[in-house]
Amino acid sequence: MVMKMAMGAFLALGILFLVMTVYRMQRIKRFSMMLNAVTKSSKNNHVQKLKEHHETEMVLEKENISLSYFRKLDSNSSYKIGLLLILMCGTLAANAIFQLELGRNGLVAAGVFSLVFAIVLPGLLRSMFVKRRVRTLSSEIPWLVDLLAICVQCGMTVEVSFAFLSQKMSGINPDFTPFLDRLVKRTDVSGLSSALKQFYIELPSVETRMLCAALEQSLQYGSSLYDQLVTLSRDIREVQLLATEEKIGNLGAKMSVPLILFFMFPVVIIVAAPGVMRIFSDV
Repeated sequence: MVMKMAMGAFLALGILFLVMTVYRMQRIKRFSMMLNAVTKSSKNNHVQKLKEHHETEMVLEKENISLSYFRKLDSNSSYKIGLLLILMCGTLAANAIFQLELGRNGLVAAGVFSLVFAIVLPGLLRSMFVKRRVRTLSSEIPWLVDLLAICVQCGMTVEVSFAFLSQKMSGINPDFTPFLDRLVKRTDVSGLSSALKQFYIELPSVETRMLCAALEQSLQYGSSLYDQLVTLSRDIREVQLLATEEKIGNLGAKMSVPLILFFMFPVVIIVAAPGVMRIFSDV
């Protein structure tokens, strides 16, 4: 009886909180549309920032809805409390419907798990998604350099080449499109040098730094850009190949730990067990 009353109270609180949250969101949205007092820049100041790759997240958020949801969930305490109540109500409902017979300790463990899930998981998913996307884009920088070299060889300038690639990249690799669009717009406003610096901030990696350094050198000293880009593409692929070989070389050292735990110790026990058992039987 007490369990059913507690489950009903949790469900009522959860429903009441969701209704109040939806009503509050609609009210805030209506007032903001009427008064237009809150700008987009001021809204972004209230959002929790990642420790690294924050600029990358700001660019990717416009193209990825799930990342935007995770970002809002991680930055708003009300959303976290609502998620916690939903998880707790779901646990109590599953306990009542499927007759799991969770005791007090089981409910406490489920509450702790739900709390950790609501607090830690959104930020962890944000960070994992952004870092994985940065690694993916960095690994595909050589293809961008090859396309840029082809455009330069056809007689285009660097600025026109980036503008052409920003229009055509959606059919080749859509992930590069928002970064190239921002690069082209900044080039029109403040010049290519400043745009390349911001491009490296938004997509920080060794490959991006090498590309920006090569273009900066060409702008300052007027060297042959096509030959430089071809050499750069080859150098980046060699760096990526060396990184892959290093990971493969470290694989043997990493495999030694499970081999010792799951192979050497059982073999020692199997070999030594008959002698030990014989000694104890003689005693």
